[in-house]
Amino acid sequence: MTEWVTGIVAELGYGGIFLLLVLARVLPPVPAETVIPLAGMGAATGQFNLAAVILAGGLGSAVGELFWYLPSRLMGRERFIAFLHRHGRWITVKPEQVEQATDWFARRGGIAVLLCQPLPGLRTLISIPAGACGLPLAPFFLYATVGSCLQVSTLAVTGYLVRSGFPTLADYVVPAALVMVAVVILAYVIRVVRHRGSA
Repeated sequence: MTEWVTGIVAELGYGGIFLLLVLARVLPPVPAETVIPLAGMGAATGQFNLAAVILAGGLGSAVGELFWYLPSRLMGRERFIAFLHRHGRWITVKPEQVEQATDWFARRGGIAVLLCQPLPGLRTLISIPAGACGLPLAPFFLYATVGSCLQVSTLAVTGYLVRSGFPTLADYVVPAALVMVAVVILAYVIRVVRHRGSA
């Protein structure tokens, strides 16, 4: 998958980074944690601009979260939970998780969207109660974009420093990314299996 990621980024540039981050929020097995450090390494070699990498990744992540926010906003909490009872195993989200997250979100408001961005899994899950609780689109997108840019900047700067300040570590980034992709896919499969078993 790493070759596929690097191929898209090399071919489409910032547009590829944007699209891959959208996919990373829509499809759990696509890991943003491999896309952005590789792009940050490209910025260190002059292939990309670091600030543009962060902006493209942050906007892509926020747009991807709309995939979860909009259905829950349009359907409302009860109808969306009913949908999860029927199809939740494929997105590895249980109705009980949404109910708990909605209660938590109701106490903390839109700031929860920003605070959850650095946390894998929660950054996607928080979009559902944000929609179900009726958080307007503009504040949601603003919180998601700011939080995503902060999270992406950490990954991008890490990749940049690895390539520019610690060149010997760069040789380990691709193998580490491959391991991370395998772990994410395996974790997704385990979650689907467990979800079906507990349904």
